[in-house]
Amino acid sequence: MPIRVRVRIKSLKGFKVGEIIETSSLLNTGYIGTSPEIIIPIKLAENLGLWPPPNDVVESVYDTAGGPIRFYTVKHGSTIQLVEEDTKSDELPVDVVISPIEREVLLSDFVIGELEIIILNAYKGLWRLNNDPREKIRYSKNPELW
Repeated sequence: MPIRVRVRIKSLKGFKVGEIIETSSLLNTGYIGTSPEIIIPIKLAENLGLWPPPNDVVESVYDTAGGPIRFYTVKHGSTIQLVEEDTKSDELPVDVVISPIEREVLLSDFVIGELEIIILNAYKGLWRLNNDPREKIRYSKNPELW
């Protein structure tokens, strides 16, 4: 079972600055980042006011399993915050990559690390936070498709 966590995304750019959406997000350790970066679907970008993209968007082509796809990066486009019943993280500024094919939010390895998420068992969907007691086990959330 993949690991998904609840996050709160707040738009910092576009035509709905300050718009906040809470959704589930998929931990993707194969999504290697050199800066804090998340991928969001176009529909979520619309709800956050990031689509159509702001003037400073950077277009790029990513190699995917299905072949090359054009993505749109909004540098420092939002903040992301991990939200659990008993805790929430600080807001982390992130670059937002808008995907025409993705249907859920993906967190890069960089963001996973910055949010201090520790994967206990990827198959069973078990995880915890770095500052959780060792016996604390958190469970994957349900997917939320956009």
